[in-house]
Amino acid sequence: MDRFYLYVAVPASIILVIQTIMTFLGMSGDIDVDFDGDGDVDIEGGSSVTLFSVRNLVAFFTFFGWSGLWMLESGFSPLIVAIISVLIGAIFVAISMGLFYLVSKLQRSGSLRIQNTIGLVGEVYIPIPPNREKSGKIMISVQGALMELEAYTDDIEILRSGTQVEVVGIIGTSKLLVTKHKI
Repeated sequence: MDRFYLYVAVPASIILVIQTIMTFLGMSGDIDVDFDGDGDVDIEGGSSVTLFSVRNLVAFFTFFGWSGLWMLESGFSPLIVAIISVLIGAIFVAISMGLFYLVSKLQRSGSLRIQNTIGLVGEVYIPIPPNREKSGKIMISVQGALMELEAYTDDIEILRSGTQVEVVGIIGTSKLLVTKHKI
């Protein structure tokens, strides 16, 4: 019976260590893709807190395995070991979910508030066609960071790269409406 817990604990522990290292190196599986073509597709992914995730299953099996092995070595009966190991695994999954929930709240609180761009002046990075035909990109310093954001214009002429523009509005939830900056 102790081999069962050992066969569960060791691989789960190795995977947990790899996941932890990847998380600290910034390779936790977030996806952020932006495609431009005839259509416009934005795909964003992030770490959400869910009960059935690979991270939670690995945490469960790691602590289930090591606690079961430890309790068997301490002389507990197999039935008590199984019950308590499941409880300990569940407790550590709950702790893991709570920590990731707190971290995700910290990430969201530092995100860009697009409304803070209104009135700011930036520079066209990718030309912006007139009359909202297509979008372009601008470089703008907002909330202490230089950002590249998608922008449209109602101006009647193209805004070329290097042109100073002022943000006059927001389109949808994340696109800017700009006009040529008058000095």
